[in-house]
Amino acid sequence: MACPQFGLTFDIGRGPVDFIEIPLILLTHGHLDHASGIPYYFSQRNLRKLLPGKLFCPPEIAEPLQRMLAVWSEIEDYEIQGSIEGVDYSRDYPLKGNVFFRAIRSVHRIASNGYLLFEKTKRLKEEFKSLSGPQIARLKQERTDLFHEFDLPLITFSGDTKIEFVLDNPLVQQSKILFLECTYIDDKRPVERARMWGHTHLLEIAAHAEAFRSIEQLFLIHFSPRYRPSDVRAALRQLLPDWLADRTVPVLPRD
Repeated sequence: MACPQFGLTFDIGRGPVDFIEIPLILLTHGHLDHASGIPYYFSQRNLRKLLPGKLFCPPEIAEPLQRMLAVWSEIEDYEIQGSIEGVDYSRDYPLKGNVFFRAIRSVHRIASNGYLLFEKTKRLKEEFKSLSGPQIARLKQERTDLFHEFDLPLITFSGDTKIEFVLDNPLVQQSKILFLECTYIDDKRPVERARMWGHTHLLEIAAHAEAFRSIEQLFLIHFSPRYRPSDVRAALRQLLPDWLADRTVPVLPRD
């Protein structure tokens, strides 16, 4: 899932050609449907004489990924340049301007994390909100404490995870945009099966709809290929409350 405005992609899949120009990968976990394109991505950036790409990932898999890149360098008889770094969950990483990202643990079968993009911004303090524009303008000349700074959660990308990624993280619930996995949508693959494999079920999203109340746009991703796009759309309308269904966009292949 590419965010070219911030120069990054969440995961790399099989390595789409369009993603080669993007300088940063935020990898959620090492399953092949999310990570198999890594050596191709780094190699192609080298061949195109672009700056070496950079990848952040769960810290447990940084060293194995570095070894994998070394093996591919041996196979290609060419030293593939690229940076692979395990995330520090206590650190904020700058992106562009006032925007930065932070990694938080997710709940999957293997080491995994999601990513939150924040914008550092300012908001007028409550005690000054009743003032007119000209009054505020005058006060800005006299004092420096009219605004308080805060970190606004812009985008969250979950990767593969159980529903706890949302339920246990207030900042995820406050994101303007949330990309959340939703692998199963019906009782043929029950909630227990989804949880056993570290995934989220649509029935869980419906049951915890209030956790999504502040999210402006919910993009659901990672649907099982057993479902037709028309089945997914019908299930969203049937199972989600109207207010949440109206904010939800399923990321699907074409019908």
